[in-house]
Amino acid sequence: MGLGRSVPAMASVAEPVVKHALAAARSLKAEMPEAKKLYGGDMEGYEWWERHATLFEEARREYGPLKEEVYRLSPSIACRTSSDAEALAAASCLRPELRQALADGSGTALRSQLTEVCRDSAGYCVYRLDLLEEDFCDLLLAELDHLEASGIPLRRPNGMNRFGAILSQLGFQEGLLQPMMRLVVKPFARELWPEWVDPGDCDETYGFVVRYRIGEDLELAEHADTSNVTLNVCLGK
Repeated sequence: MGLGRSVPAMASVAEPVVKHALAAARSLKAEMPEAKKLYGGDMEGYEWWERHATLFEEARREYGPLKEEVYRLSPSIACRTSSDAEALAAASCLRPELRQALADGSGTALRSQLTEVCRDSAGYCVYRLDLLEEDFCDLLLAELDHLEASGIPLRRPNGMNRFGAILSQLGFQEGLLQPMMRLVVKPFARELWPEWVDPGDCDETYGFVVRYRIGEDLELAEHADTSNVTLNVCLGK
């Protein structure tokens, strides 16, 4: 009984520490490393960001989400017993015709969703497809605005873009980005570029959002993504 009684006592002691995280994170914003570099900026202030990573995660949990549903591709993602087919069928954030093509899985069905945008001299193409429902895009943008308004420092998204955030570090990785890679990106990649994407590839995912405004990031260096496949999504803002 002594051990049983210690559980609520431990919880009540720990809670003020959690509640203190948001204020502590906000107090660090004034000393946040400035994003200056237009090339190789992903290592800018690396030690500072790594040192405070746990605090910022605790602060985000204390702050809480505005639109909790945008952190999951599908409601069934949270249920570990659901199959990929069930998760895909319940992924209402995806366009219905896209879900149908992915459920079919044939090359003909997948390619029916694609429009060729451009082709290089070697014959490799960039493709476009209708991916997300507009309502989901609006909810995701609202959540990103909510996170930006939190006062918690946000790390620059990549080595070139100085304005935006790393979604993989903001709670989107397990429920949204990884299922998106497995259920959506990988089937298309295997169909289009089988020489680049083996069945065991695309197991690692890095997601970020970038912001473009007048006067911000006027020049971006030419670069090559260090990935098998890149998916760019226009959220409409």
